[in-house]
Amino acid sequence: MNLPLELRTERLLLRPFTPADVEDVLEYINRPEWAEFQVNIPPVPVSRKYAEELLAIFSNPAAWVKTGIFRIFAIVFEGKVIGEIVLNLRQHDDRESERVELAYTLAYQHWGKGLTTEAARAVIDWAFQNYNFNRIYAWSDPRNIGSWRVMEKLGMKREGLLRSHMKWNGEFRDQVYYGILRSEWKDHNP
Repeated sequence: MNLPLELRTERLLLRPFTPADVEDVLEYINRPEWAEFQVNIPPVPVSRKYAEELLAIFSNPAAWVKTGIFRIFAIVFEGKVIGEIVLNLRQHDDRESERVELAYTLAYQHWGKGLTTEAARAVIDWAFQNYNFNRIYAWSDPRNIGSWRVMEKLGMKREGLLRSHMKWNGEFRDQVYYGILRSEWKDHNP
């Protein structure tokens, strides 16, 4: 499960993070536009130490267990890390229920180019082909229209709105949930 893995799409390389990615990560996480919808991160600008600690987790499969990460990929575009895409097993019954959470983030300057959808499509396809997941779900702040549009482009169905469901950076916020079943994925992506 934790062996190094690379996925390629038309424009992207999805690969494991390394500690050497710190400059690229610092560049995209220090944008206020990027940080607006991130959960419980320190105020921007974040320190180099924070980025190094993040990469220490992202690049170490042994550390994933503590954080609920099942698999994480650096999104590389034109030789530069511009985001991440993650499969999480966070809830205590995710494994038993054969479901996994999809999460993603992308550098602000690359929003609106279809790169997140391209990366997520490759990871979902890989996950359904290689694991016994019956369902993949994702969520976002409902104000993050770009995020839930990605979910819709992937064929995910809107499943519900949980009001004041999570405390983000000291503020209660809603969460909108989407999901796709293995059988739906096959129909949507023959």
